[in-house]
Amino acid sequence: MFSKLTRVSPAMGVACIALVLALGGTSFAQSAAGKVGKLISGSKIKKASIPGNRLIKGGVTGDRIKSNSITGKQVDERTLGPVPSAVTAQKVTLAERATNAQRATNADNALSLGGTAAAGYLTFSTRPIPSGSTVTGAFGFSSNVTLPGVTGNDATQVVQLPGPASTDLTDGTVNFANAAGVTDADATCTGSPVAPTAPAGKVCLYLSATQGLGTAVDGAAIPLLVGSRAGFLVHAANVSGGGTGVFGTWAYTAP
Repeated sequence: MFSKLTRVSPAMGVACIALVLALGGTSFAQSAAGKVGKLISGSKIKKASIPGNRLIKGGVTGDRIKSNSITGKQVDERTLGPVPSAVTAQKVTLAERATNAQRATNADNALSLGGTAAAGYLTFSTRPIPSGSTVTGAFGFSSNVTLPGVTGNDATQVVQLPGPASTDLTDGTVNFANAAGVTDADATCTGSPVAPTAPAGKVCLYLSATQGLGTAVDGAAIPLLVGSRAGFLVHAANVSGGGTGVFGTWAYTAP
């Protein structure tokens, strides 16, 4: 008389399968394992049940990852290299395109400045003219006033620098280049009316024309102005009578 069949436990079943695979040889085991694997689908695996340390390193390829699912939270930005210029965002709004276009225009404008840094441009404020920079300009005035009992004319013009001089200007540092009618000729002023130059710390004036026969000209610091860094004077006088005037260009180089 046969006894009742004993129910096989899951543990015993796994043990029996392992024994069969072992007895069947390697090829049989691989074949059987492959068939078992086909029987397990993704729907049979519990969500969040496979830990990361059970995956083969480098086993998950890019085409297995859902598009746009990785954010900055998962990426260590310090490990990223420069992004190639050819790589652009696929979705760019019109506003973003306009902003990028404006930035490109600003970059082109910066290049058109000839490589000069922003600090090289004068602001007409309290910032001194940068050391080694030369600024130039022009001057000119005339006077033909006749007063009873006055036989001559004397006129003066203030010329403002485009920025404060870095050192004080004096009567000795504001002079004309050598020319007829000049009373304060400075041999270090070697430029010309069309190409004015000046050595460091000096204002050089270049005469192009005078008005009135006998007119004498000279340059000077602004009187009673402490430091006299804002500008200088151009003076013309004709003591013999008639009109007077002076025209020309100037240059100043900050020491």
